[in-house]
Amino acid sequence: MTAPPGKTGNKTQLVYDFVMERIVDGTFGTGEFLNIGLLAEKTGVSLIPTREALRRLESEGLVEFLFHRGVRVAELTIEEYREIMQTQAVLEGLAVGLSVPLLTDGELSRAREVNARMNEAHDSGDFHAYNEGSLEFHGILRAPCPNRHLRDILDRGQSRIAAVRASVVGYRGTVAQRLSDEHEHMLDRIAAGAGSDEVEALMRAHREGTIAADSEGLRRSAAEARGGGSADAPRAAGPA
Repeated sequence: MTAPPGKTGNKTQLVYDFVMERIVDGTFGTGEFLNIGLLAEKTGVSLIPTREALRRLESEGLVEFLFHRGVRVAELTIEEYREIMQTQAVLEGLAVGLSVPLLTDGELSRAREVNARMNEAHDSGDFHAYNEGSLEFHGILRAPCPNRHLRDILDRGQSRIAAVRASVVGYRGTVAQRLSDEHEHMLDRIAAGAGSDEVEALMRAHREGTIAADSEGLRRSAAEARGGGSADAPRAAGPA
């Protein structure tokens, strides 16, 4: 599919967005090689901005250049993923805590609507929609954070998490329901006037609580890749 004409931003940004969107939605899976010439053709730009975009994605840990082999979507070890999640838990807790005094009733209502859509996506087995909903939900809560540098760090980490989940991580229904309930509880406490420290602790615990389930998904995927597990093992949508 060719990138739509008129998209804002320079040529490098256009390619960056094109590749990023497809990594996050799982079109480009972890370990998949990317054809630079084909990307340039699909986005309608030359090879130079295409390479620049891929180098930017490489700096964010989403792709990797392999000597004499090309570019592929980066793969994460379980330990690397756990480290990213631990960092996200601390930083997102801080960001949402800082956002609490600035969140409006309208933003809380929008977050509830997104969480409801996530539940519907889970019930219908639509992992992509659930994943997109998770990104939107967390984005709403931290958007008012006055620390722009903190928001930028979190956005980069969130993209990497979403990319991995789109390809290999799935939660069973009980885990997804727990995460949804935690979302609602967090919104209830914010609406009730809970302080920043309480909400920060809730978000941190929420994020940390997904690490074990995510790690299990990565282990299962690795076992299937080695032929040591069943590729038909049940999976359900449900990122935090």
